[in-house]
Amino acid sequence: MELLRTLTKWISKHKTISTIFSVFFFAALLFTRVVINRMQGTLSDPVKRGVLTDAVYGIGTVTATRSFSIKPGTTSTITDLYVKEGDNIKKGGLLAKIDSVVYRAPFDGVVNYLPFKVGENIFTQLPVMVFTDLGNRYIVVSLEQQGALRVRAGQKAQLSFDSIRDKTFEGSVQSVYSYNSNFLARIDVSALPSEILPDMTADIGIVIRQVQDAILIPASAYEDGAVWVKRGHSLPSRVEVKLGIVDGTKAEVISGDVHEGDTLVIRRKVGP
Repeated sequence: MELLRTLTKWISKHKTISTIFSVFFFAALLFTRVVINRMQGTLSDPVKRGVLTDAVYGIGTVTATRSFSIKPGTTSTITDLYVKEGDNIKKGGLLAKIDSVVYRAPFDGVVNYLPFKVGENIFTQLPVMVFTDLGNRYIVVSLEQQGALRVRAGQKAQLSFDSIRDKTFEGSVQSVYSYNSNFLARIDVSALPSEILPDMTADIGIVIRQVQDAILIPASAYEDGAVWVKRGHSLPSRVEVKLGIVDGTKAEVISGDVHEGDTLVIRRKVGP
């Protein structure tokens, strides 16, 4: 208590010094808060140049170009079956005999639907068998409306399948169309492996454009029209930038004082 009284008397006798000390103290406190605010977060790797792709993404379904169904026009009886599901049959091979009609394979393919047995009666237009050409497939990809507006025939596409993530395939857009309020694109692929079957799904990226030698920054470093750049031992400074392509975790800087070798502060988000 005695110390507090002594300090109070000293401050009252030395008001000018006390005022200067107070101003210095609060300025130091403000500077410290600025430093902490600018430094909070993590530093990125040095900025580099590279290739960035602007793409439209969607989920595609593998579709067979040719499929053949046996559908009797009248109520009939299966007299004989020469195949089973999964059989690969050459063009002209026997498939089934229904009443007195013998059906043969119209092309090389595989039997992928055979729900009935010999002796069963088949009602009109029910499929007795479905026979599919697995050597000729394409991809139908479903697109969001905004994405569909950017897709054109001739654009390149990249495909990947969950089961073989270590390999990607290339294709090209053949057409864009709509059906029943869905926006679709047909992707032709020249070389799909035999294990990729109709109705399997793939992740599709349709390339709209590519930028070579772009200044690339982490997209997470962009904040309210700017980034925080740290050079050498100086404090990070706020630099206004304009972005071009943003693809995944990377973004292209098309204007602003950001250069190769700069380090950016990826600041922690504050708030709910």
